[in-house]
Amino acid sequence: MIDEVKLKTLLSQFQDLRILVIGDFYLDAYWYIDKTRSTLSLETPWHTNPVVEQRYSPGAAGTVTNNLNVLGVGTVYTLGVIGEDGFGRTLQTCLQEKGCRTDFMVSAPNWVTPTYLKPIHQGYEDVQTEGPRFDIENQAPMGDRVEKAVLDALQTCIPQVDGIIIGDQMPHENLGVITNRVREELCELAVAYPDKVFFADSRARIGAFRNVIIKPNRFEAQRALVPDWNGKTVDIESAKRCAVSLAEQTQNTVFVTLGEQGILVHHNDQLSHIPGIPNPDKIDPVGAGDSVSAGIVSVLCSLGTAAAVEAAFLGNLVASITVTKIGTTGTASPEEVLEKYRSLNEHL
Repeated sequence: MIDEVKLKTLLSQFQDLRILVIGDFYLDAYWYIDKTRSTLSLETPWHTNPVVEQRYSPGAAGTVTNNLNVLGVGTVYTLGVIGEDGFGRTLQTCLQEKGCRTDFMVSAPNWVTPTYLKPIHQGYEDVQTEGPRFDIENQAPMGDRVEKAVLDALQTCIPQVDGIIIGDQMPHENLGVITNRVREELCELAVAYPDKVFFADSRARIGAFRNVIIKPNRFEAQRALVPDWNGKTVDIESAKRCAVSLAEQTQNTVFVTLGEQGILVHHNDQLSHIPGIPNPDKIDPVGAGDSVSAGIVSVLCSLGTAAAVEAAFLGNLVASITVTKIGTTGTASPEEVLEKYRSLNEHL
């Protein structure tokens, strides 16, 4: 499929790419709580949670940008909405520190910067346990003025980039950045700019996209076609049927991720199964889908949309690295990708 020389060449080409990530940017906030310093409150019957360290990182669509930057993509643009609050300023700073261009981020006074607060409790001997997460999300739509600002920024940015990754994270319709109107505009732009890669990842509305490449996991694919489905498993044969139906529906390439079993690719009426890469060690799948997206789109922008199978292979390769990074949303560098590729060949 790809030999080492071709892989090296491909990875080196990423530095020339310009990719836009549009969607729901969250702030991941890790608050480290030292329970050995806890005291009983004077006003309440509760012990305090002393926060001794804070760590912040871009999450959701920001996880995709993290992966693109570490993979060596030359310019990563971000287009999302942040509030005029402390978390918004922190998120903007984090994106810039990771190497992103934030020229097109929209700031809105009545918008809550989506934030996942993750308390990390530690006691004696530095034993750490992550507590229940606190989710801060918008409870109302962004409003016409802000939505227009997003659409205007999109029109300005599209001509400057090679690829567009759409990250629709918000489970509730029209409460995130990818509103019905924004999604429709993106689908129309995909027709207007056939030379650019439009790629969508959506937790709840992947079946609503047309004319763009989509990447659901097997469960999202099943629910896109059978909205009231509430099963627990989707076997590969069912996932294949979903891939074919979704390709007919969206009129573009479909990638269906299967976790450890790899990726299904439906492209130009051909269905392929690219097996997953086995990992003998303990894994953490958080963020694996975002790393797959970064790998796939980087290849498609470099080699063209006909290279769908090669893109899925690199997506698998990247994810096989990121899932081994326990306790953090992992990324994979070109050096790590090459090392993983060589280790696979050694075992053949």
